[in-house]
Amino acid sequence: MQRNKDKYSFIKFLSVINIIIKNSDEKNPMTVNDIKDKLYESDYDFHIDYRLIKKYVKYYNEYYEDTIIECYKKGRNDNYYFVNTTLDTMEAKAIVDLIYSSDFFTLKTKENYKKRIQDMFSIHYHAYFDKLLNLHIEKNENDQVFYKELEVVVNAIKNHKKIRFEYHKPFLTKKENNKKIELAPIDTYFANNEYYLLCQGAIDSQLCITYRLDYVKNVEIINDSSFFFSELEIQSFHEKLKNITYMYGEGKMEIIELEFHESVYSNIIDKFGKNIKPKKFSNDTYKIQVKNVINSTFYSWIIGFGGKIQISGNAKQVDKFKKFLNEKFL
Repeated sequence: MQRNKDKYSFIKFLSVINIIIKNSDEKNPMTVNDIKDKLYESDYDFHIDYRLIKKYVKYYNEYYEDTIIECYKKGRNDNYYFVNTTLDTMEAKAIVDLIYSSDFFTLKTKENYKKRIQDMFSIHYHAYFDKLLNLHIEKNENDQVFYKELEVVVNAIKNHKKIRFEYHKPFLTKKENNKKIELAPIDTYFANNEYYLLCQGAIDSQLCITYRLDYVKNVEIINDSSFFFSELEIQSFHEKLKNITYMYGEGKMEIIELEFHESVYSNIIDKFGKNIKPKKFSNDTYKIQVKNVINSTFYSWIIGFGGKIQISGNAKQVDKFKKFLNEKFL
């Protein structure tokens, strides 16, 4: 006896599951009739009943671990809603907000991120991610070229291989013959509104060097190379990274004492982290010792607070700051 197979069963399964995922959540469940109406709106001429939907939802929940479709009975009706356990709505919104607030990503890339995040949630949450942005300056980067370079970098990190690349820093006068750089990539990270590549120093293996990723061109993996960083080394590199104030500035790492007004305490934390230990100096003034790269960028940061942050303690460091003020401003 020949088995009567429904040749549209897989399409029915995908259609029903897709409708539930895109149109439902805990506050907006769907009944069997709601699902049938959506199928009709999509021009699917399928015969679906409550038993089929139950079966499809059961199959889906058995196969997927990170997302589930919940079902409960209300009166005579079965109610279904999609639960995305991989990412909370507010976590997703925070990601979109951070991407849109950055000057690094192009408007097209930002829109792609927003659309993909929206697709992870039901239509009832799409408005959470709507953003309006008018860029004063639009970068002319080729997104696809950048992501190809990034993919090579990420593969090299994953496979513990060194990379070879050219570094095209912008200059006012034309520079030719960009040298090929060969280094072990440690990680990629986002800072100062830009995307960076962190590498191990070529001469000093304990040193970490940063490169702006949009200046990194023609990346290739050196297949016959190999390296491995222990968890302790990775942690050490990231600790050093925290102390880098300005990616291309002059200066060296020093311990410096700062005196600051209590009103700028949050700015101090933003700059040096929460592990600082300020000591009270007067009613509204505190002192701290921090480790930082001392350069013109650091001095400019201090000046920006209009005297609410001052260098104190070490006379040589105070004199260097005074010299900077005399040369640049006075």
